[in-house]
Amino acid sequence: MRSLSFFLFIFILVFTPLAFASVETWSIAIVECLIFLTALSWFFTSHRQDEPILRIPGILPLSLLLLWMFLQLIPLPPDLVKLLAPAIHQTYAPILDLNGNNRWIPLTVNQKSSLLEWIRLSSYAVFYILTVQLLSRSEAFTKTVKIIAWLAIGIAFLTIIQRLTSPRVIYWFRPAPFNFHSGAAGPWVYQNHYAGFMELVFPLVLALFFHYRPTLDYHQNLRSRIASLFSSPGSNLHFFLGFGAILILVSVFIVLSRGGIIAINIGLIFFLLLLAGKRAKFGSVLPLVLFSSILLAVTWFGWDPILSKFHMTFTETGGISDNRLIVWLDCVPMIRDFLFTGTGFGTFIHIYPQYSTIPSSFIFDHAHNDYIELLTDGGIIGFLLAAWFVVTILVHGFQRLRSRREPYSILIIIAGLTAIFSLLLHSASDFNMHNGANGLYFFFLCGILISAGNTRLQYHTRSTLLAPVSARWRWAFLGAVPLLFLTLTVQGGILRADNLYQQMSRIYLNPQLSEQIQQRLLTTINKAISLDPLEGRYPYYKGNLLFTFKQRDPAFANYLQAANKDPLEGVYLQRLGMFLTSTNMDKAAHLMAIGYARSLNKEKLIFTWTEWLQRMNRNAEAIAALHQGLSQFPNLAPRFFAQLAISPFSKEDIEAILPKKVALWIQYGQFKEDRGQIEEAEYYRRHALDFIDREKSVNPEYFLQLYSFYQRQKRIDEAVAVLHQGIELLPDYAPFHLYLGDYYKQKNIPYRAKEEYEQARILEPDNESILERLKAL
Repeated sequence: MRSLSFFLFIFILVFTPLAFASVETWSIAIVECLIFLTALSWFFTSHRQDEPILRIPGILPLSLLLLWMFLQLIPLPPDLVKLLAPAIHQTYAPILDLNGNNRWIPLTVNQKSSLLEWIRLSSYAVFYILTVQLLSRSEAFTKTVKIIAWLAIGIAFLTIIQRLTSPRVIYWFRPAPFNFHSGAAGPWVYQNHYAGFMELVFPLVLALFFHYRPTLDYHQNLRSRIASLFSSPGSNLHFFLGFGAILILVSVFIVLSRGGIIAINIGLIFFLLLLAGKRAKFGSVLPLVLFSSILLAVTWFGWDPILSKFHMTFTETGGISDNRLIVWLDCVPMIRDFLFTGTGFGTFIHIYPQYSTIPSSFIFDHAHNDYIELLTDGGIIGFLLAAWFVVTILVHGFQRLRSRREPYSILIIIAGLTAIFSLLLHSASDFNMHNGANGLYFFFLCGILISAGNTRLQYHTRSTLLAPVSARWRWAFLGAVPLLFLTLTVQGGILRADNLYQQMSRIYLNPQLSEQIQQRLLTTINKAISLDPLEGRYPYYKGNLLFTFKQRDPAFANYLQAANKDPLEGVYLQRLGMFLTSTNMDKAAHLMAIGYARSLNKEKLIFTWTEWLQRMNRNAEAIAALHQGLSQFPNLAPRFFAQLAISPFSKEDIEAILPKKVALWIQYGQFKEDRGQIEEAEYYRRHALDFIDREKSVNPEYFLQLYSFYQRQKRIDEAVAVLHQGIELLPDYAPFHLYLGDYYKQKNIPYRAKEEYEQARILEPDNESILERLKAL
């Protein structure tokens, strides 16, 4: 049974990164189930063989963190929630009175997301305990380190080959999602998470590289030392591991992860400093050779893409162009509102749209900073408990680094400290802890650090320095049974319910559906609701189904049930608002407005909201909402223009709706021209230039669009006036002078034409068309 536990343990470590980094429901569910099965296997082994249960550092803060996450899931009376977490209460407030104020609510804005996060972190905690227990014997400890080092080198090699041959297809058969423009990185779809994984495993490869370094007699001559270097036992492993370390570092460079490049290189320096602090005799040559090899390898692949990636971080004026900074600033009021309790673990994607100031429809599912997200999700309570655990592990590691004497143990302790330090550094700019593989490996490396500090490589009595605890604690491993059952029920239910929903969504709901199909759909959606009872989209679908067949009261009840499960989903709130339009106008207006504010996909709800405002003759609010929506989602301008065309807005209303941006006024002018409204097209195109002072930079197209418009309308003098206006602001733009020269040539004013052509040639000396024009004069 012990061999079975160890086999499952190793299988989990290999499977987790290779299964597309375990970010999908099926893969993370398999990992969680395997961890709990391994815990049960270890229970039976330890019970039969009377294995000692060890006192593992960090168990208290880790247990308290899991307890706090569990407390967030428990529904409480609304008045108590209002006292403990006013912002959580405010989240549910719009629908509490619809429930009669008697529905209890949890300390999370999305119970399902928090439950999945609790299961995931529980599995990681169990894996951390298993790591320390299973690796308390030297044979298992050294074997595991070797396997992970080989795995890391293999993944790095795979990543480099894949990056060179098929960068956007994982394993050469599965395309990466379209929104990941940088392409896949090995089994990871996100290059920063690949780099985060390598930050965790690279120090182990580096430690083994130094461990297998051949011992040379420096009293020998150079030729003898070189011969000894290549003939000594273990030299082949030394060279291979050195090559593997270079492969890993090069792979992080070529996947273009800025945070990963910085973190893994600082980690390398940190490793060498700790090694030097122990006065280990590794010499000054090895680090120099390692750094030189890395530089040569990266140079072979090319530095230009790497430098370009870093250059993208900054604007021309030296500012930071990364949206991460905006997200972090947006999180400040969020942290303040949910200061002590947080919004609930795993709920960032649901709560952030209310606070987002980014003018785009891009969805941020994480804060791209694990520390900030820990504060937003867990509040100060969750943050302090997590920090307590990490600090406990690090303090224990440094204490053991000072006391251990075995060279191998010292190297692995340094590797563990470096891995944790590197990922903590990278976590300041990304969300590695929320990746399935990276999160598991972080806890695994915590276990490796504890094992390296306590597992004895040579022993007669006890194999570890960790003290045993009472044998009664062995029964705690039976807690894996309900956890296994819960994982199978929740994750299995999610997969099955989603499959049923995909089948139903292929059928268009309409009153002409036969009674047989209606009943089948109703039976199927009820099954999906029972399989995944915390998901809001299934009762919402059922509400749509019942509403289609004119069952208004049951439909309303299901919409309300959907909103109870996910009070931050704007679609649910707006649907409730539409139902209340005829009975409670104020409540309906509040739900419509707050539904838009909370929506994850605001661009889909802005039109529903504004159309409702217009029907209710609340034109001032509709104008304000359209202005806000068009400012935030300029990419949806054509849809906004189409709605303006069918709405009874005056010219003054439309001017109030259009943001004072040159590009949007030009687009609206083009829209009007396409509809044959030439006078209005000219008005918006011409007045677009009034807002040039508001733009960060002046685009020549601002003038060329109006010039071309006047040219099409045969209004040559006005077109020329636009060129002069453009030359005043952009005197070094050659086409303005070229077009003006053409005008003077047509007017038979050759000397003026020559002046403009010559000015254009000075600005663009390689433009042959300008020279041809000059010769033609």
